[in-house]
Amino acid sequence: MKRYLVRVKDFFVYDCRYGIKNLIQWFPLVWQNRDYDHYFIYTALRHKLDLTEKHIREHDIHTRAKEDADRIKTCVLLLDRLIEDVYHEMAFKEHDKRWGRPELNWEDIDEPEDCVELHITHKHVHTKEDKEKETKDFRRASTHEANLRKQDKELLFNTLKKHIDSWWD
Repeated sequence: MKRYLVRVKDFFVYDCRYGIKNLIQWFPLVWQNRDYDHYFIYTALRHKLDLTEKHIREHDIHTRAKEDADRIKTCVLLLDRLIEDVYHEMAFKEHDKRWGRPELNWEDIDEPEDCVELHITHKHVHTKEDKEKETKDFRRASTHEANLRKQDKELLFNTLKKHIDSWWD
């Protein structure tokens, strides 16, 4: 009987308190969650890591708490970059400065029926040679964009792989 009363007390003192706190902390994220995109996986992971970082930093119980909290904060910042997805702007900054921002022109075509053709122009591309240079710069910027995103993902998941088991207090 005593064991049962302890469990009931624990339920009301700890489980209800933490459960209600969790509902409040997670409700906005759950409400906006969707199952079709990596964005929502990143936002859920970011939310959890942000809560964990604050908890470890605030309680400072184990000897490496500050270092662990700093590593978790780095992961949160990497997730922010992945969520915001600013890699294109970063990678194409010089391309757009040199060639001008792309202008998209849609032109109706007869064959095949009801189709359109996309023409992409840049205000500083005037000759065939310019077009070849712009295309080369575009490919270089696209590769740079992919590498920036890949680099952040690798740092994030390598940090998780290496340290996540020690993130507790």
